[in-house]
Amino acid sequence: MAPVGNIAFSVIRRRWVNTRGEENNVAVHTEEYTSLSICSGIGGLDTGTGEAIRIVPLCYVEIGAENAEILVSLMEQGEIGEAPIFSDLTRFPTEIFRDRVDILQGGFPCQPFSQAGLQKGVADERNLWPSVARIIRGVRPTVVFLENVPGIKPYYFSTIRPELCALGYVVNEGLFSAEVDGGAPQTRQRLFILAYSEGTRLQRRGIQRY
Repeated sequence: MAPVGNIAFSVIRRRWVNTRGEENNVAVHTEEYTSLSICSGIGGLDTGTGEAIRIVPLCYVEIGAENAEILVSLMEQGEIGEAPIFSDLTRFPTEIFRDRVDILQGGFPCQPFSQAGLQKGVADERNLWPSVARIIRGVRPTVVFLENVPGIKPYYFSTIRPELCALGYVVNEGLFSAEVDGGAPQTRQRLFILAYSEGTRLQRRGIQRY
């Protein structure tokens, strides 16, 4: 599993606890949850969350042809669930998936905020948060699970977090290390965002916030 997948597994396992009172604050694999994977890349988040809970993907959104081929290969190998791949995030048809998605997850482009790039931030045309926000508003997922680089923190706290809160989500965030939390021989960090809607359906299905 890729480092981001290991971290995703760790985050989900830490944050969700079974209501029956099992020890170790670990979600048990007794329920299935529908997912919409955006900016899916090579399926890192999808493999990680799929190890932590039972995921039934409804759709993947990935514009990169090579990445899409990898996703298809992962489906064929049974590493991730089978689902259509939509290529254009900005034109994603939210009405088809409205109120059908338990978990929206993805790592939207980090280049606008990465220290390895020009750090143009919101001025960078690759900043896709407005499109992600449009999809969240249109689909109304129960849980939003996102990841990005630490450099996005100013934009996250000024824009992303307030918008999620305004949409009725209870928002948690944290920096996680690929080495400490993902078991990878590298020190890079990622910002993970885990947001729950009020009255989440996951609680009614047996999983509650921790």
